[in-house]
Amino acid sequence: MLITSLNFKLLLMKSKPIFFSVLLSSLFLFSCEKEEVVADSELPGPAKEFITLHFTNEKITNVVKEKDFLDKKPTYEVLLANGTSMDFDQEGGLTEIDGAQNKLPDSFIPAKIAQYVQTKYANTIIVGWEKEGENQDIELNNNIELCFDKNNEFLSVQQ
Repeated sequence: MLITSLNFKLLLMKSKPIFFSVLLSSLFLFSCEKEEVVADSELPGPAKEFITLHFTNEKITNVVKEKDFLDKKPTYEVLLANGTSMDFDQEGGLTEIDGAQNKLPDSFIPAKIAQYVQTKYANTIIVGWEKEGENQDIELNNNIELCFDKNNEFLSVQQ
């Protein structure tokens, strides 16, 4: 009886790494996103309007619809001919834009943020913007990131 109990414990100890490997692999597989290239006509209306309004001279080269397996809410990644990439949520709201070192249009940067950057970082341009919860992160072409709150008030700097 003692030997059987000891063998069972050894078997259980040897099985734990395998069990956890299978568990982690399953979680990875089920949390993956499904991505597919779609026509720009599939973008939500507000996303199309944003691109038309702020990037009038740029052509859309690629639209990828991403769908998280668990969340099931689609997001859209748009690539423009100049290398700028944008992410939109399912309603077409902008969540992130990376200008690929190109200056982002002043037309969508809040005036208070643009004025702050012009005053404090006069020799730089804004090349990235991201919504982080209630806050906005601004990336400058010198790799400095500025964080602003929902009222466009400066919060912090990261270098």
